Amino acid sequence: MIGFVNICHPDYVNKSVHTIVGQAKKTLDVNSIPYFMIQNPVTDYKSAEMAGREIVKQGVDGVIIFLGSWVECSTVFAFIREIEHLPMCLWGFGMFKEGGALTSTGSYVSFAMLKGSMDRAGYHYKPLLGLPSDIETQLKIKSFARASVCSQKLKRLRVGLIGYASMSIYPGTFDHLLMRIKIGPEIVQSDSYTLIENSKKVSDDSCNEAIAHLKSIAHIKPDVQNSMLQKTARIYVALKELCKEQGLNAVNIKCQYEFSKEYKAVPCVPLSALADEGIVSSCEGDVMNTVSMAILNILSGDVVAYGDAMNHMQNVVKFSSCGFAPFSLGEKGCCEIGNFMPHPGFSGLQASFVLKRGRVTIMRLVEDRNDYHILYMTGEGLETELRQGYMPALDVRLDGDIKKLVDNYSGQHYAICYGDLSEEIEDLARILGIRTVRV
Repeated sequence: MIGFVNICHPDYVNKSVHTIVGQAKKTLDVNSIPYFMIQNPVTDYKSAEMAGREIVKQGVDGVIIFLGSWVECSTVFAFIREIEHLPMCLWGFGMFKEGGALTSTGSYVSFAMLKGSMDRAGYHYKPLLGLPSDIETQLKIKSFARASVCSQKLKRLRVGLIGYASMSIYPGTFDHLLMRIKIGPEIVQSDSYTLIENSKKVSDDSCNEAIAHLKSIAHIKPDVQNSMLQKTARIYVALKELCKEQGLNAVNIKCQYEFSKEYKAVPCVPLSALADEGIVSSCEGDVMNTVSMAILNILSGDVVAYGDAMNHMQNVVKFSSCGFAPFSLGEKGCCEIGNFMPHPGFSGLQASFVLKRGRVTIMRLVEDRNDYHILYMTGEGLETELRQGYMPALDVRLDGDIKKLVDNYSGQHYAICYGDLSEEIEDLARILGIRTVRV
C-alpha cells in the first residue's frame, strides 16, 4: 500500500489544485495501486507532522509527496522527517491548459526547490515531474509502487540455504549481516544431511502423489528408471515440507557435491517444480543469485528462472543452467524430465527443455566491498535449442552492448524474468541506496 499526501501553501489551494489531485487519485485507481490518502491538503507544519504520523500508522510500503502547489520547504520537511525511513516519491507537475491558456499552481517551482533540498540532505527518493494524465507519469508511479512493496517484502523474505554457500564459487559467497541490513532477506541455513534424511522418510503414498504431479506437468523420458524418479520425488516432498516448516519464500540447494556426486540425485527437478508453486528456487549455493531471482519475482509477480552465462555470438547471449527450469516457463509442449547429461560428477534427473521466447529482464545483485550494486539488461528471448542436447537454455538478443556486459561480468548466474522491469529495478536500487549498471 502507498501513502499519498498533497502538500500546498494555504494561499495557493484552489479549484485547479483539487482537480489535479483528483486526477492523481484516478491514476492510482486505474493502475490498481492500493493507497491511503490524507484527505485534506497539508498546509502547515502541524498538519504535516500529523499527516506523517497517520501515514506511518497505516503500515504503508512507500509514500508519494504530491506538490499540489507552491509550498514552503519547512512544511514539506516537517512531513518528511516523520516518514523518511520509507521509500519516497516527490511528485510535481508543470503548467497546464485551463480555459485555453497555460496556467500554474507553482508545483513545478516547488519541485525544483525541494529536489535541491532533498538531494543536499542525502535522501534516496524518486523524483517525478509530470501531470497525472501523462502515460509516462502513470508508468513511473506504478513502478515506484512496485519497487516500494518489493523493498519492504525483502525485509521479511526468508531464503533457505541448504548445504551452505559453495565456497569455491567466490561470487556466490556473501556477508550474512550485510545482506540482512542493506538488502533485507534473512538467510536460513540447513544441512544437506537434513534434507537427504528427511527424503528417506517420505511415505510411499506421498512419493506416488509427487510422481503423479511431475507426470502431469512434464513428459518423463522413457529411459528414466523408476527408482531414480522415486528418489527425485522424495526430495521434492521433503523440500516442500522443509519450506513450510521454516516459512521460506525462496530456497537454494548446494547440489555439488553432496547431491550430484555423493547422494547421486541432483535436485534440479524438485526445484523446478517448486518454482512454479510460489517458492523462488535455485541451486549451487549462490545466494546472490537467489536474492536476484526473488527481487524479479516480487517486482513482476511472476515465476522466474536463471541461467549461467555460457557463450555469446555478437550480442546474442546463451543463458543455460545445469538442469533447473520452471515448467511453466518452457516453450509450449516441450517440457520433459530426463536423465542428467552423462558426466562423471552428476547423477539424477534434470529438466530438459528450452525456455519460451519473449521480452526478458536479466539481472544479478552483486556484493562489493561493504556495499552492493545491480547489474541488469533487457533483451529478446529467441528460439533456442537444448545446450549439448540436454540442458535448459535461452538465447537472448541483448538490447545493449555485449562489450559492456563482458566488461561488467560479476558472476556466472543471472536471474531471468519475462517483461521489461528496467524502471522498477532503478527505483528499487534508489530505495536501497545502491548503484546500478545497465547493459
